[in-house]
Amino acid sequence: MSYIAVYYTHKGLRNYQQDCIFINGNIIQTNYMEFPKFEVINSKTTLFAVCDGMGGLSHGEKASLFVCEKLKEKLLSIEFSKNWLINTLNYIQNSFLKTDIKNSGTTIAGILLQERKSIVFNIGDSRVYKLSRKGIKYISHDHSVVQELVDEGAITYEEAFHHPYKHIVTFGIGDVFFPEWKEGKKPYIVEDILKEDEYYLICTDGVSDVLKDEDIYKSLAPSPFENVNNFIENIKKHMSDNFSFIIVSIK
Repeated sequence: MSYIAVYYTHKGLRNYQQDCIFINGNIIQTNYMEFPKFEVINSKTTLFAVCDGMGGLSHGEKASLFVCEKLKEKLLSIEFSKNWLINTLNYIQNSFLKTDIKNSGTTIAGILLQERKSIVFNIGDSRVYKLSRKGIKYISHDHSVVQELVDEGAITYEEAFHHPYKHIVTFGIGDVFFPEWKEGKKPYIVEDILKEDEYYLICTDGVSDVLKDEDIYKSLAPSPFENVNNFIENIKKHMSDNFSFIIVSIK
């Protein structure tokens, strides 16, 4: 099975890049890309992820890069299983605590793929969507103050987009999230199937904070790979934060 992916990253209006992209062992962290890049991956088991180092803390760029480097290290023992993924994320968190990166953290969202089967995961508010002819579906689940309000029924998913506290993240990888890990908080993980003419969009909140779900879909449909430049331009019209994304489909 082969997959095709297109990815892009930009520092937005910030002074430097705190996002990091992981494409099955290829790590990308740069202030901006002139053009989106396409890549074909021929691998039985494949891993894609984006990390967003937290700008309000210290060394967000180091935190996101560290996580991607540890993912690359664990590719040597990759397995298509929830247990492998959970153990890998726990290993990365424990490894982080042994570094000199202090008062820091990062989100992560990604997909572990084998044939058409997938395991979608996230920690923090970076997201995974699925796009198809039927529309767009948010299939990850933010660890954030506003997501908790949505889960409690206090606000709607649509209202969360405009909420003043939407930037407050309640879980991530890093020393600042040691209490949450110690209390047993877990990554969000869900199994899925990728069909023909379906696409995954993995993105940092620099995308989902400026474009509503329906606007993401309008920018990319009906052919996300063909419309990726339109998608980028629509993000840039509203951008402030770093933004990064990967779009994945079966080749």
